[in-house]
Amino acid sequence: MASPQWDQFKTAILHLLGEHSPLTLYQLYDRVPGMVGLSAEEMQETVPSGQPRYKNRIGWMTTYLAKAGAIDRPKRATFAITERGRQLLGEGGIITAERLMQFPEFAEFLRGTKDGPSAAQVDIGPPVSTDETPEETIQRLADELRKLVEADLVDRLRSVDPLEFERLVLKVLARMGYGKDGSLDTTKASHDEGIDGIISEDPLGLDRIYMQAKRFQNGSNVGIKDVMAFIGALATHQGDRGVFITSSGFTSDAIQAANKTNARVELIDGKRLAKLMVDNGIGVQEKSLTRVYMLDDDFFEEL
Repeated sequence: MASPQWDQFKTAILHLLGEHSPLTLYQLYDRVPGMVGLSAEEMQETVPSGQPRYKNRIGWMTTYLAKAGAIDRPKRATFAITERGRQLLGEGGIITAERLMQFPEFAEFLRGTKDGPSAAQVDIGPPVSTDETPEETIQRLADELRKLVEADLVDRLRSVDPLEFERLVLKVLARMGYGKDGSLDTTKASHDEGIDGIISEDPLGLDRIYMQAKRFQNGSNVGIKDVMAFIGALATHQGDRGVFITSSGFTSDAIQAANKTNARVELIDGKRLAKLMVDNGIGVQEKSLTRVYMLDDDFFEEL
């Protein structure tokens, strides 16, 4: 069954056009939210493109109704109910996707081709069944793929050599802009005194951030002993800012210790590090870029 929210949008649009046809898209933007009971907070929600979610859904629902022949466009960005639309209203009830599937042109629209299975065999698809617009479906699938990549990154991070892990961490910090006007350096392994790297934020090295990197296996979290040692190393170097990065995680008492110290200590676990790596294109490759297009009603209004 189609999601109630999609059904409410379709039904509200058809009722409005049944009472006041024609209406512009902007008039629908103004009137539909109140009919479907959207709160002020819900009207602030946006889809990945940045468009308000309710406007995105109104736009897609007018497309669905138009493809079903329930409404038409007498002029640019303007909609009016058709005789088929009035028949649907006369039957009463909610305007569901299943009801629109009785019209071959709507089934063909969802199928995307005039060849293939009959209308009765057409799968309504993710946008109708999961209450998502096509853009939201694309974004959700992209997010799921990203989570898989991040999980693979965490596994890979736990298998690299400890010194390689330190260099990797500095590459991520450099890509994020740290040390841009100064330098990023690893300390010598035998004389690091609890510090694996030093980030100089200015050419003279007056503004420094100290880094500790621990490559641990899964299940071996960084404990309070290591964090306290890092805090002590900061004090020894007269530092007040540090970042502790691990391929695993931190115990609760380690997190509490970092929060209580006078120095500013940022803890980054393996999951967060993987996100930062993807955000900054470290250790990953962009495989494809999908452009999503939508009708520009403002363009046609200005012709």
